[in-house]
Formats: sequence, C-alpha cells, structure tokens
Amino acid sequence: MNRSTAPASKLQQTTLAPALQNAGSAWKVLDLCCGLGGISFAAREFGCLVVGGVDLSSQAIESFQHNFPDATAITGSVAERKTLDACRQIVKTQSSRSKLLIVSGPPCQGFSVAGPRTGRDPRNRVLMSVARAIVALSPDAALIENVAALMSKRYQRHFSRFKRLLSDAGFHVVVLALDAAHFGVPQHRHRMICFASKAPLSELDISSMLLSMHCPSPSVQQALAGLRRPPVYKGRDKLRGRQVANHVAMRHCVAVKQKIAAIAPGKGPMSYRKLHPSKPSRTLISGNRAPPAHPFQARSITVREAARLQGFPDTFEVKGRFSNQMLHVTNAVPPPLALAVIRAFLTVLEKDHGRRTTHQPA
Repeated sequence: MNRSTAPASKLQQTTLAPALQNAGSAWKVLDLCCGLGGISFAAREFGCLVVGGVDLSSQAIESFQHNFPDATAITGSVAERKTLDACRQIVKTQSSRSKLLIVSGPPCQGFSVAGPRTGRDPRNRVLMSVARAIVALSPDAALIENVAALMSKRYQRHFSRFKRLLSDAGFHVVVLALDAAHFGVPQHRHRMICFASKAPLSELDISSMLLSMHCPSPSVQQALAGLRRPPVYKGRDKLRGRQVANHVAMRHCVAVKQKIAAIAPGKGPMSYRKLHPSKPSRTLISGNRAPPAHPFQARSITVREAARLQGFPDTFEVKGRFSNQMLHVTNAVPPPLALAVIRAFLTVLEKDHGRRTTHQPA
C-alpha cells in the first residue's frame, strides 16, 4: 500500500547523505495526545517505528488504532500515573530500537487566535502535562507541536514555564514558527514546533535543513482533484462500501445551500467561508463553527476533502461518529509538515551523533 501523499513524496525526495537516508530507522515513537495520528503517520513515513499512542478521546483512538494496527493505543490522560506506567511498558516491550522519540500535538484551542485566547482555558494545562510526561519518561528526544500564537507576548509566562520545565530536566530546547504551506500542505497553518533533545541541538542546522525542504503548496483545486461529488450523509450504516473513505457530504437545508452559493470564492463569514480554488486553504478550524464551503458546490467540504487539505492520503481512514470526524481531522497535525520537522530533527541528531563518535579519542 502506498501511504504517501503527493506533498510528502516531494519532501521524501530531499537529497541526504547515504548514511542519513535511514535516520528514522533507529528510532521508536510514542505519541502523546495523538489524536488520529498525524505526527505518527509522518514518523512512520520516515522509517520510525510507532509503538504507541495516547489520547483522551476514545473516537480519536479508534482512528489511531485502525491506521496503526501494530501500535498500542491507550485511552487516557497523559497527566495520570497509570497512563505513564502503561507508556513505560510499551516502550520497554514493543521494540528493541534503542532511541525513543516522544511526539505530541496537545490541544491548542485556548491559545489559538481563532479560539477564546484565554490563559485559563483548561485545555492549556495539557501542554504542561505533556512536558511533565516527557520529563518522567525521559526520551532521547521530543517533538511538540502547537499554535504559533503560543510564542506571542500574551502567553510568554505560560510558554516560558513549559520550556523551563524541559530545560531543567536536561533537554536542549529549540523553538521555531513554521507555516505548513511551505512544506507542500494545501493550507496556511502557522504552528509552533518545539524540538527537545538530551544531546546538544543546533537551531541553525535545523532551520537550514527545513529551509531546504520548502516546496510549493498545492491549491485547493489541485488538492481536491479527482474526487467525485459526494453522496449526502444518510446514517452511519450507509457509509460502508464507499470507494473513497469519509467522502460524504453533510445534509444542508435549502436556505443554507442558497447562502453558500451566494458567497464569493475566498469570502464569507467564519461559518461556511468559501475556499478559493486557486489558493491554499486558510487554517482549517475545529469546534462548533461549520467547516469551510466547497469552492464550486453549494455545501460544506467533506471529511475526506478536509483530510486532503491537511495532507493525509486517501488510504488514511477516519473512524468514530460522523459528527466528530471533521473535528478530529482539523485538530490533526498536517503529515507533510510533521514529516519535514521529523526529518530535519532526526537527521541533525544523527549527523551530530556521527560527528561526536568520529571525534571521540581511541
């Protein structure tokens, strides 16, 4: 089965020295707040072994388990001791690979410019719980993704506590702000990426490698090409047997269809904002707001179309209730972006490890 998306394939063609082509093969990956598995998918594409995923949402875990059948999926909180004990057991028994990379994309709605933007949002505490879990599990390296707004002055105190917790535990920390559209994702999505490593880490090396991976972003029309007009949702039992998984439209009343039809491409309110066909999408937003509208058809985009705008291949199937599938997709980390940062991170670590090994006295 070919799991690659078109953008990911472009990234995978980046030239590396032969010794670094298989940099991911030395690493096993544990995904905290895994959702349906966007970062894990990228890690697997790079050759890492995904050994486990943890999330509070049983429906997100259902998607994770379906797409990573060889990994252990845990429904639970990263703040609970029993969850961390289970993680230790997974890491200990599932793989002989010596190096552990923990990845995480904790909930970000409280920090997002599209959300309530309050430091008191209970979801914000998950970020600190992830940091404490990383310290407790003591991996060789960790990769944490969140909204770029977290790096703003508004959240400086919160973000400083997060970085200090990792630094005090002996991790070298590098933080970068990236736009997923620079890495082949058909969507502008500004994210904070935190790289943490027990080994010394060069921000310049990571930044330079990421810059070398920049590639054009497909337009919405290019990303959605080849998908036929979807059937309208008529109940979960009617979803079976579809040629393209998750490509089912929401049921709209006549008034909503007329409203969508009247919106110009790239315009409209937050609800039913119409996608511009010749540009990348704006950031896909989860929550109670309606998903964006299709550029040519009077309807909201389907879960499959949202997945394509996130950079997931059509072979990646979203499980759970139809009403929650869009939320899980829009919450995910775009795989092409995750692939770029994992590739840059692990390649730099392996390269630096090779340098240190070479210069060790005999």
